[in-house]
Amino acid sequence: MQAHASLKDMPRKIGKLPTLPGVAIRILQAMRHESPNIREISETIASDAPLSAKVLQVVNSSFYGLSNQITSVHQAMMYLGLNAVKNLALSFSLIRNFSTKNKGAFDHVQFWKDSLIGAVAAKLITEKANKQHGENAFFLGLLQDIGMLIMSQSIPEEYDEVLTKVRSNGTALHDIESSFLKFNHMEVGEYVTHGWGLPPAFSAPIGAHHAPERTGRLSGDIELQTKILHLSSLYIDLFNSTKHPASSSYAKIEELISAYGLASTVDPFAITEDILSNIKSIFPIFEMQIDEKQYIEIIEAAKNELSDLSAELIDQTRAQSQDMEKIKLQLGLDSMTQLNNHNRFLENLNHEMSRANRYKTPLSIIMADIDHFKSINDFFGHLAGDHALRCVSAQLKQMLRDSDQIARYGGEEFAIILPMTDPEDALKAAERLRKGIESMKLRYNDRTLAVTMSFGVAAMEGDRVVDVESLIRRADEALYEAKNTGRNKSCSYRKQNPQPATSRSATVMVIDDEEVVLVTVTKMLERLGYAVSVARSGQEASDAFHKPASKIDLVIMDMVMPDIGADQLLGIIRRNRPGTKVILSSGYSSAHIESGNLLKNTDGFLQKPYQLAELSNIVRAAIAN
Repeated sequence: MQAHASLKDMPRKIGKLPTLPGVAIRILQAMRHESPNIREISETIASDAPLSAKVLQVVNSSFYGLSNQITSVHQAMMYLGLNAVKNLALSFSLIRNFSTKNKGAFDHVQFWKDSLIGAVAAKLITEKANKQHGENAFFLGLLQDIGMLIMSQSIPEEYDEVLTKVRSNGTALHDIESSFLKFNHMEVGEYVTHGWGLPPAFSAPIGAHHAPERTGRLSGDIELQTKILHLSSLYIDLFNSTKHPASSSYAKIEELISAYGLASTVDPFAITEDILSNIKSIFPIFEMQIDEKQYIEIIEAAKNELSDLSAELIDQTRAQSQDMEKIKLQLGLDSMTQLNNHNRFLENLNHEMSRANRYKTPLSIIMADIDHFKSINDFFGHLAGDHALRCVSAQLKQMLRDSDQIARYGGEEFAIILPMTDPEDALKAAERLRKGIESMKLRYNDRTLAVTMSFGVAAMEGDRVVDVESLIRRADEALYEAKNTGRNKSCSYRKQNPQPATSRSATVMVIDDEEVVLVTVTKMLERLGYAVSVARSGQEASDAFHKPASKIDLVIMDMVMPDIGADQLLGIIRRNRPGTKVILSSGYSSAHIESGNLLKNTDGFLQKPYQLAELSNIVRAAIAN
């Protein structure tokens, strides 16, 4: 296949390059900046109300399985990342722009159904094979056959003849295209996506995805994405068994997964069932009907027709059962750091607390968090952040005792169980870890990354009634204190006697752009018996106060938000909810704050870091007034 040579002649063959919708062009232009502006891109998507509504529908669907309701495009980016949301927006924009009514033999509705199946398949396989590219796989899978759509619109009569030939003799579409037209939809797809400004990591796999063996030498990542795209195209065939026998499509998938070296990470039947589960949730959002019964019958047919070949699978199952303990161990590990994951940590902590209670021995835990981790991702890239996580994990594990247990608790946060350790020794251990991380010589691509961590320590010693959740909450509060008194330090939990909430029906909103503050203050308020909602930006808070149904009795608001000034946000709250109480918070004392009028027009002030008892007293007083 001489794709690159034929690309030069493509304008003559298909005419003028199809244009993208305006919102898609603006998104791609913003992404070309060296450091894309998340706020700019989220506002571009949000400016198209139908588009942003569709994006939020998918984000809040079972496709992503988020536990929290996402209410804005910017919030979605904070949870899922810029690339994931950007690619969703581009996908909706593309389908909306090119959803032409059927003309001739080309079925536009079926084309987009197939494209969505390919998008879901590419995402699922990539998440198993190479998580680094998982965010782009959905959009890449959606675009894989865009050349077919372009050809059907640019040369409709010739392309109708091609489709007729395919139906009559069963030869691969791209081979008939090449024979009849002297070019094929892979080449058109590569040309179009390149012309739209998409990087080679998109255009090159599209240009070879039906025949990766013909491409010659590609870079490792592009070669892998081309193979994954090839597999996703076979899943499209599998779900169209009226065109292709289900068993032959599945057998080919199974064969190529093995040939591509993915058999250890990609289960073909599990992917098949996950595709069906995912398209059930996203087809309706893309306004497409799903024939679930037909797809289930296709999957069952493939299983039944391949059952005679299962002897080898039985042997494999026996071998796998012998390795079951190893598999269970792997399920409890975080794939990036190879530390225990969140669930395994909770299991281990519950076990260790039971043992400490039984034998009346001390037990401590440490919650630790990498300082300014977001800055590493923003300035050096997410790969640098991943490298930092792995190096920090290895360093922490090396410095702990064999009896200690460390886990990646989530994101850049770690949790450590210290059996037979009292609070004083636990604090000493935390300090030793902190100094070890601070002295690390961390290099990435010939650049030095300065990494520090903050540590919070809590223990069960004399207090035997504490449960798992409470012990973690105490360590979180100590970590919060360390974070808010300068970072790169270790703090121990200090027992307090807070007043309980006057009413469990009171709802408090916390507005702060620092995740550690939101998490810790939320836990403190919930411990006091309040219902809590959060806003990570002034705009998110403003959106919440413009919704008449939401109940907010009191707001704890950081005085310095990056997008909306405190006085402006206070005005929005007062106009929309005149009865809502407002407490300001800041790292500075009230004596050093210039906005005296702002303080006079609110119901209290909290200087960070504040303790549970202080928070309890001020919130109770504000609600009571």
